[in-house]
Amino acid sequence: MFRQLLPNLNKLACRSVSTVTSTSAAVSTLLPRQGNLPSHVLTTLKTFPHLEPVAVQPISSSVLSLPTRRDILWRAVVHEADCQRAGSSNPPGRSQKGYSRKKLRPQKGTGKARMGDRGSPTRHDGGYAHARNAATNNFATDLPEKLYAKAFLTALSSMYREGKLIVVKGDSIGFKSSHERAMELFVKEHGFEGLRLGFVVADVWGQDKENLFELADKTKESVDVYSADEVDIRDILRPSRLIIEEDALREIVEIYGEI
Repeated sequence: MFRQLLPNLNKLACRSVSTVTSTSAAVSTLLPRQGNLPSHVLTTLKTFPHLEPVAVQPISSSVLSLPTRRDILWRAVVHEADCQRAGSSNPPGRSQKGYSRKKLRPQKGTGKARMGDRGSPTRHDGGYAHARNAATNNFATDLPEKLYAKAFLTALSSMYREGKLIVVKGDSIGFKSSHERAMELFVKEHGFEGLRLGFVVADVWGQDKENLFELADKTKESVDVYSADEVDIRDILRPSRLIIEEDALREIVEIYGEI
């Protein structure tokens, strides 16, 4: 009986192997026919201060559609913080204390622990070990330029993907008045209460821009304004809503390029 079943089992195994082979062949023929990812992202351009959509602008996917790389963002943020850090500490070393180099007590014969001179770093009033005496101290770290550029565009892509990036047509960000009520009405109209806002402008000249910077100074706890050539990655990721001019975005792309 077992001898009769063996040929059937062999036939079944051959059929299963042929099925797997045919399936893998079909998959291999289908993969090359898959479409490529879109090269551009359709971005809505809005007016200011009403934030009404007026146009659709295709922007390269390498600017607003990069995958989120937390490791790259972390390295870039640490690099920015290190470059901004400037230590003013100037602790005195052994030589700056001016103490005698004579031992405070003999090496042996007292029954107590060994003790060096008064300027020893182990004493409470001694000098600092390995003291830096060249303030200001430089704590800057290095980061490849291409890696920082990719991190910058990754930050923009992350904000765009989360719906926190608003692109304003042209360079029209600005207020007609510098009264605090103007910013309060803008925040209330768009439901931005309790959120931190960030503005990125291409041009800082003009009365409307001056009013914007003045309002930012009055409400600096919740509003930040940056120019396109001075904004960094931390400034992009910090606000809950980032409102950027179309011209400012073009300037950023010219600086950091497309990946």
